[in-house]
Amino acid sequence: MTWKKLAALPEHKFVGAYGIQYWAIREGKVWHQGRKLAAADPQTFEFCEEQYFLGRDASCIYHAWSRLPKIDRDSFRRVGLYWLDRQHVYFEYETSFKALRDVDPGSFRHVGGSYGADDHSAWYYGRKMSGNPRCMALRVIAENDLYACDGEAVYYDGKPLKGVLAAQWRILTEEFSGDGKNLYFAERKLARADFPTWRHVHGAWSKDQHRVFHMNLVIKDLAPEGFDETQARQLSR
Repeated sequence: MTWKKLAALPEHKFVGAYGIQYWAIREGKVWHQGRKLAAADPQTFEFCEEQYFLGRDASCIYHAWSRLPKIDRDSFRRVGLYWLDRQHVYFEYETSFKALRDVDPGSFRHVGGSYGADDHSAWYYGRKMSGNPRCMALRVIAENDLYACDGEAVYYDGKPLKGVLAAQWRILTEEFSGDGKNLYFAERKLARADFPTWRHVHGAWSKDQHRVFHMNLVIKDLAPEGFDETQARQLSR
């Protein structure tokens, strides 16, 4: 994380893309996007170059217009999509930072993508993952970081793929995957899909020798014979 002192900038202001004035010192006060931060100290105020909504002065962290006195200013740092201080792990939602419950900042690590884990729990995009993942073994799949695997289970978007054989599982397309027996669209299993004859057609469309699928659902009024990319594209419009 790189902090830049606001008072050291020309005209004591920082203007980002599209002419947005994120931070400024005017009338002896710190301003963020046109609103005054009454408690912020202009002489020591800095903003984060990697995250323009973050600032700090000598005593406190600020997120946009919110003063965050419960965050430890000196130990506050970024770890992937997560933020840590001495006592907590935080996730940045659109308008706020929230401390995650029952997370150990001492053992917390960024797994990759939106995944994070400590010694006892795993998290995806700020929410606790279900399925009792093996936290220390959890790894993101480099081919697509929406997926993660702990050696026994596979996760998509933080959700477990039910019944998956992790050792045989592989990514087939951007959103389809399979393990030689089961097929999945995202985290959802394709009902009654025949793996040996299944193939991807286009986008969220696929088929096997018996059925046509859209996402994970069987489309009963379509026959697999003759169902091709042209028809799938027309149905996707």
